[in-house]
Amino acid sequence: MKKTVTTIGIVVFTMLFLGTSLEVKPCYSNQTESGNLQIITEEFAPFNFRSKEGKITGQSTEVVQEILSRLNQKIDIQLMHWNDGYNLALTEPDVALYSTFRTTEREKLFQWVGPIASDEILFYALHGSDVVIRSLEDAKTVAAIGVVKDDARHQMLVQNNVTNLKLYPTDVECYKALASGEVELVPGCNATMALMAGKAGVDPSELEQVYSVRKNLIYIAFNKNISTDIVEEWQNTLNEMKRDGTFDEINIRWGGSPAQGYSKSNATAGISTIAATKLLAGFIDVRLGEFLAVLQALSCTSEARSGKWKKMKSLLVERENAEQAGRIWYLLPDGSYYTTVDDLTSKNLKSRSYFPGLIAGDSVLGSVVVSKSTGKPVAVVAAPIIKNDKVEGALGTSIYMQGVNDEVRNTFPLQSNQVFFTVANDGVISLHSDDEWIGQQIGNISSDLKTNLDKKSGECNFEFDGKNWHAVWTTSPNTDWRVVIANIMD
Repeated sequence: MKKTVTTIGIVVFTMLFLGTSLEVKPCYSNQTESGNLQIITEEFAPFNFRSKEGKITGQSTEVVQEILSRLNQKIDIQLMHWNDGYNLALTEPDVALYSTFRTTEREKLFQWVGPIASDEILFYALHGSDVVIRSLEDAKTVAAIGVVKDDARHQMLVQNNVTNLKLYPTDVECYKALASGEVELVPGCNATMALMAGKAGVDPSELEQVYSVRKNLIYIAFNKNISTDIVEEWQNTLNEMKRDGTFDEINIRWGGSPAQGYSKSNATAGISTIAATKLLAGFIDVRLGEFLAVLQALSCTSEARSGKWKKMKSLLVERENAEQAGRIWYLLPDGSYYTTVDDLTSKNLKSRSYFPGLIAGDSVLGSVVVSKSTGKPVAVVAAPIIKNDKVEGALGTSIYMQGVNDEVRNTFPLQSNQVFFTVANDGVISLHSDDEWIGQQIGNISSDLKTNLDKKSGECNFEFDGKNWHAVWTTSPNTDWRVVIANIMD
């Protein structure tokens, strides 16, 4: 018997040494994950929360539990305060945290599986409080803002130099503070406000939305040092759930919409996808070009050339109110700037990539950023103010991308198996059929697609959300954005 075992060992060793094809399955799947992986969540209904019966449940929880079931794993989900769970996910190698907003600030801190949901960040105030918020600068003027410590909303406010913050462990505590008058604002979430306010003993009808900041996608965040095989296995399982309809069933059960929420129309059925991308590219160039043409005309007025904000403000306010599609601003050569809402802001635009060219006398068309004034994803168009052959400043408009998105959807209704999106030169998604993707990196959809879009035009296949897609793209001549229409192939 001993001789037989030895012989088998020699044969296996020889096969490996000679490079013979011998498939060895990863052994981490059940042992490592079941033994070591911690799954953490917080009280954030309806995505994740503890029920009256003491059970951890919710829309995102059901998604996670279904993934575990399909992987034949049994792991107890732990519920704790967000900042405790967040710090564990940052520092411990075998931790997964949900529901986590995937933001620019967090992108390189974790590995990501998703998206599993989406939500919109809004400022809430007590009904009848007369609090008016038109920008993040306005938010700085209230006595205090209640926000969950280390939450994406907290990080967003800190990044924008908002300091009048009171930190709480949960959304429930934030809403309690709002009702008691400890704070005047809470950056809440559209999908969770009613339930979380209710848990705080606050009637949701007593709260009102005073400002919409942005929409965000929600993911499962894994510690950046965890095995990529584990992350890939979870993502593949989630894709299977989306492919077979289980994911949609969970969303619908919790009052959400199916994952594929694209326009359903046959308006483009009579033309080729290539022709449709060229039409869409032309529309975007013309639309953003209209903003630039107005700014170029305004930059030649005596008001703009005066260099005095009080003289030009009424002219710019009138234009902004007429269009209501973006925030208009006046930039000084030192990077400081005024807006129609905030007057002189506390921020500076010198760090923006378009700044050197603009101050050198070049117009800007379609630079995609997150606005320092509003916190929203915007496309910047700007025209220099030139007086006596010298650049004295510039006028700009930060165009709200969600508004342009609506215009594109209304003008170019696609077929039910199609989605459109546009990508700026730095890989940022500037428009997308689903608003939540605006401002995300194209690599979050598909690394293959990101590589292919280096070419000005073309076609390629890619996989996303458990479906196979065929993408056709062209480049808009003026903005230089890649304009993509993708079709589901399955």
